[in-house]
Amino acid sequence: MAAEWRVDLYEPFTAGSGLDPAPAVAALERLAALLPDTALLVTFRTTAEGGTAEISGPAYLALLDAVAATGLACAVDVEYRHPMADQAIAAAQRHQTAVVASNHDFEGTPATEEIVTRLQAMEEAGADVAKIAVMPRSAGDVVRLLEATERRYRDAQIPLITMSMGGLGAVTRIGGGVFGSAATFATVGAASAPGQLPAAGVRAALELLHG
Repeated sequence: MAAEWRVDLYEPFTAGSGLDPAPAVAALERLAALLPDTALLVTFRTTAEGGTAEISGPAYLALLDAVAATGLACAVDVEYRHPMADQAIAAAQRHQTAVVASNHDFEGTPATEEIVTRLQAMEEAGADVAKIAVMPRSAGDVVRLLEATERRYRDAQIPLITMSMGGLGAVTRIGGGVFGSAATFATVGAASAPGQLPAAGVRAALELLHG
């Protein structure tokens, strides 16, 4: 089990003063001390992909570089379509911190081939994990996400994390592992993405599915 820290929800950044990574580094140090046995994934979700705080490209790169340099994060999230994605991935790798490349589509569910292509592009960019979340408009969209997951899983050399968002896609947060998704996201308290389920319920469902 790992915990994701959404830096864009942290007050210094929501207040619009997120140019300096120092407050985030200090907060990460406190989190690591409080959760010594928990792997930490550090994420700054930009507004372009559903986040809550604005940040410039250079500041985004500086933040991820500084976080990776601490050695306290098991991984950092890098939006693979971000203008600074290549530099951010390289920075994390210099510090031997894993990269979860991500993409979030709140408008709909792309075609199967497009989902596969995006996941492949993340791997080719050097990510250690490829993640995509899409918004379904029908049950068929949910099936499409699962089909794309299974197709990419056959050839991928890195783990995949895939999900359909919202209530319609909740089944993918529990049953995605059957199709090749290596992990899921659940919430303790307020959800940070549409359709996130409570961690306790997800744990119970996964235990029923996988024993």
